[in-house]
Amino acid sequence: MDCPGRTVVVTVRNPGGATQDYTVETDDGAAPKGDRIGAGQSRTTRLTLREDRRTRITVTWRNEPVEQVSRTANCRRAATSSPTPDDELPHTGPGDGVLWARAATGAAAMVTGAIIFWYGGIWPRRRDRVFDKG
Repeated sequence: MDCPGRTVVVTVRNPGGATQDYTVETDDGAAPKGDRIGAGQSRTTRLTLREDRRTRITVTWRNEPVEQVSRTANCRRAATSSPTPDDELPHTGPGDGVLWARAATGAAAMVTGAIIFWYGGIWPRRRDRVFDKG
């Protein structure tokens, strides 16, 4: 993305053997940009994004989305902060501490089960017979 102009360059290639129609659409209210591309050729489309707003760019072929990507033009904040990749999702799952806590809980459950099993084997010891042989 070219930040001063807030432009994104979208390149579409046709590896097939026939001429195809394609459309580049954005979700920011701009008109879709369609074109026809010959066999084995490529076309470049330039899009201008709005400042500080996430824009989804979709390339469609035969009214079916082929590729989607989201981009944000943070030109004002780019000078003060480092850029972050938009293709990666933030980490939302449990951290490493939860893994250790689960392992400790499992080990404690196993030790408790072993103690109960051992104590159940020695506790009700009777020296006299419950049933007489008759």
